Amino acid sequence: MRTLYLAGELLRRMFEQVSKGPHRKELILASLESIGVGSLPIISIATAFTGLVMTNEIAWHMDFALSNVSMIPGFTGQFVLRELGIAIPALLIVSKVGASMTAELASMKITEQLDAYKLLKIDTVSYHIFPRWAACTISTVCLTLISITITLLIAMFTAVTKYHFNSQEYFNTLAQFVTTTDLLCAVTKATVFGMVIPPISCAYGLKCEGGAQGVGQATTDAVVTATLVVIALDFVLTAFFSALL
Repeated sequence: MRTLYLAGELLRRMFEQVSKGPHRKELILASLESIGVGSLPIISIATAFTGLVMTNEIAWHMDFALSNVSMIPGFTGQFVLRELGIAIPALLIVSKVGASMTAELASMKITEQLDAYKLLKIDTVSYHIFPRWAACTISTVCLTLISITITLLIAMFTAVTKYHFNSQEYFNTLAQFVTTTDLLCAVTKATVFGMVIPPISCAYGLKCEGGAQGVGQATTDAVVTATLVVIALDFVLTAFFSALL
């Protein structure tokens, strides 16, 4: 229930930002640097290896079943834009950013820093959670687009160097399978993932009790819950877009 309450409060504050103009810009920019720039190295490395492994696996199975690897670009492009290029950044953000949010808020809770903010009449949601939520949503979309680009570039490099494609041939085949609709679906899924991770992580941080052990338990529970929610939402959104398109 706390997660749903936080989600509602964050949406309300988002509409306030739209109607009254942006505020707490410095906090949002600081969170963007921490979440977006801080997560870029690990996501870049992980998705680069994903492109390499996926191309080799798809090529092996196609060669084994069809004795033909000419469709590698099409299958790779669809798999990246519909699943791997979106799910991997989201799950990495859960484990890195979500865990950090939970641990930070949980530590502030057990050391009574949040109570001190309340005495100063500083709203926890507006000051601590909304900037992280806005930054996480924006960062997840940007990191997803970067992830897709890196994965496809590495996949193309592997196909060119190992399976004797040329770059023009690769892009021509890719364009036959991948459309702007696939990209819009990817951005939509990334936006949803970016919006649901902070409320879950922060809710566990705000209800933390029991000292250092409680911080560890809250962080673990938050990561597990957010991971399961991302996987479930990925299934629901994939089924929805498949039926719609």
